[in-house]
Amino acid sequence: MNIEMQTPATGIQEIPDKPEWGQVWKVTRALLVVWASAVWALLILLPGLEQIIDIETAMLHLPYMLIGLALVGAVVAAHSLHADRHLLWFLGVLLMLAGWM
Repeated sequence: MNIEMQTPATGIQEIPDKPEWGQVWKVTRALLVVWASAVWALLILLPGLEQIIDIETAMLHLPYMLIGLALVGAVVAAHSLHADRHLLWFLGVLLMLAGWM
């Protein structure tokens, strides 16, 4: 895709003033997926792993880590399917889980 336009009279190339919002949204969606993975790893997985010392604490923390992993998978799937509303919904639920942890 060529973003530079050539004026017919002068032959001078001009760069458009407005960004292409489709491209901006693609980059934003990719950053949200990376951010969701980092939130899961830093706020759910690592603290959960640190707190597991025996079978009782594993039974307490492992379900939340797996729920978070499922939500990260849902965010990645929504990104792959270009389902933007689902992406934002799953990201919001993941952030609520991270805040609750």
